[in-house]
Amino acid sequence: MGNKRWISFRSAFRETDLWVAIDRDHYRKEAERFTIDRILYFRKILDKHIAAHPEFRDSLTPVVAPGGSHPLITAMSEAALAAGTGPMSAVAGAMAEFICNDILEKYRPQEIVIENGGDLFMKLTSPATIAVYAGSSPLSGKVGLKINPEDTPLSVCCSSGTVGHSLSFGIADACMTACGSGALADAYATSFCNEVKNIAMVHEVTEKALKNPELLSVIIIAGDSLGIGGKLEIKVL
Repeated sequence: MGNKRWISFRSAFRETDLWVAIDRDHYRKEAERFTIDRILYFRKILDKHIAAHPEFRDSLTPVVAPGGSHPLITAMSEAALAAGTGPMSAVAGAMAEFICNDILEKYRPQEIVIENGGDLFMKLTSPATIAVYAGSSPLSGKVGLKINPEDTPLSVCCSSGTVGHSLSFGIADACMTACGSGALADAYATSFCNEVKNIAMVHEVTEKALKNPELLSVIIIAGDSLGIGGKLEIKVL
């Protein structure tokens, strides 16, 4: 993201750590302050909801959001229900999407990519390739998805049982999912990563994931085993 195509910057508060890239013609310095403000705004909404409903933070199974909840909370709850995970499995993807949409509305950039802990939300005007980082796997960085402008706005999220600090019950080095919703892509990535209990299950879980019509593409890597499929173009790097 740090190249001639975009100007990028980092905005972080507590667990929310964003890397934001905006096309050079539409980058504005004040967008950096705006991004921090939006992080604080959505974190306040999330913290207030958790204070009233601590199970929203702690549960590893779906939690239904009360009627009238903020759209961020509702999106996380609905994604968890679809994926069979706890609501916090959707937090990084949801935050990336909501903040991305606010920047789009405020500054009207032609292109923007927001990365939040390995979860992406983007709007593009020309193609970009998203490579899969899969830790010590020999396939790490060797395969990815080509994202075309007509595919966006789009979320691409990744979960791992071997890389990073997030809780996982699977052994996949990477499970990447792509769909229109940041919360849903994030929750599905967690869910299907959890289901890979051994290398032999990679293809089985990939096929199961692809039965969900919301998912445009799935890539699962465990060791030297690769499961891949969907509507988006696959790139060998």
